[in-house]
Amino acid sequence: MKIDKNKPLPEHTKLDYDECCALLILTELFPERYSDLKLADKPDLQGDEIGVEVTIAVDRKQQEALNNWVKAYNCDDENKKQRYVERMSQLGVKYTGGIQSWPGRVPSFETIQEAVDSKVKKLQKGNYGAFKEYELFILTDTWMTEDIIQESKDYFTQNNIFALFNKVYILEKGCVLYMFNADGCNYIKINVTEQSDRNVRARKMVELAEEQ
Repeated sequence: MKIDKNKPLPEHTKLDYDECCALLILTELFPERYSDLKLADKPDLQGDEIGVEVTIAVDRKQQEALNNWVKAYNCDDENKKQRYVERMSQLGVKYTGGIQSWPGRVPSFETIQEAVDSKVKKLQKGNYGAFKEYELFILTDTWMTEDIIQESKDYFTQNNIFALFNKVYILEKGCVLYMFNADGCNYIKINVTEQSDRNVRARKMVELAEEQ
């Protein structure tokens, strides 16, 4: 599939863009731990001893509205564009063009919990590779307030999440990485620098895979 470099990525590609972002972040922030990490399947990222599952935690209606805005803004067919705009309206968002206005949202732990629960169920069903350690990497559009950080810590410990995932990473809006550990559920907060450059390189990985 030929990808137009001036337009958003198609919905279905050989490589997953979010998984590429997660791979670049982990290998560049923690080169000693993830030096051999590669893109794969079940789990999404694999090293010799570590397997990492990657997922997103987003408001589904907000995400659908965003996807329709991207399509509308980049669409030359007026009939198709109108359908995207109408769908945004049905989702409670008025299309305002290139400078899009979005309704305010109250940060919630709900989408993160749903993402974790979904991956736990899939891993428990089996058909995944055997690794000494499993980890979970979550990309979210949720602001990680102090309350949500505490909810995360409580949920991970009270529901034995660390029995399956030795570490849980949460990437907040592509800018801040939270690493939750099984040891007492402590967490580390890391400001992710050069993320724009990583995003460009992640997209390039997707584009190159489509050309092969």
